[in-house]
Amino acid sequence: MDTSMHNSLLFHQTFLKGKPKALGIVLIVSGVLEVALGIASVYTGAIYSWASGIDFWGAVVYIIAGALTIVAGTNPNICMIKGSLAMNIITAIVSFIAFILVCADLALFNAITYYADGTLKEYLSSAKAVLALLLILNLLLFSVSISLSVFGCQAVGHESNTPAQVFVVQNTVVTGMPQPPPYPIS
Repeated sequence: MDTSMHNSLLFHQTFLKGKPKALGIVLIVSGVLEVALGIASVYTGAIYSWASGIDFWGAVVYIIAGALTIVAGTNPNICMIKGSLAMNIITAIVSFIAFILVCADLALFNAITYYADGTLKEYLSSAKAVLALLLILNLLLFSVSISLSVFGCQAVGHESNTPAQVFVVQNTVVTGMPQPPPYPIS
């Protein structure tokens, strides 16, 4: 096996060390769960995460990143790995923003709980439970996307170390005036 073929497979093996298929499935399932918890958080009165809609459009980003990561793990293609890397970086940013918004909602509910009594306290405790699940889910999504991004960066780094392939095409076309037939020497 020549070195260029070995190096081209090395980037894919490096990416496979990060278990992209399993973590891609985690991203997709978490995206679906995020939608379900987002619907539940609409009824809890979560102001910040509901107003941003991050539980819904963020879930779309997670599902796309998961699908792209699974495809990149299946096909040894550097373009797919770079696409997965880009989407996982976006997923890390979105999940971090969602984490901050859910923390703000929890802080608001803690402040309201201090002054609440009776039924309102029970309602706020169930709302806090939904937000706590969203908080844990966003931490999971953040760590998964960071992990996939690290292995994607390593794979792209291995790919950039491969020597460039050079193709030489010989030009045998002659341009200009046609040559006269050879004259006999007398």
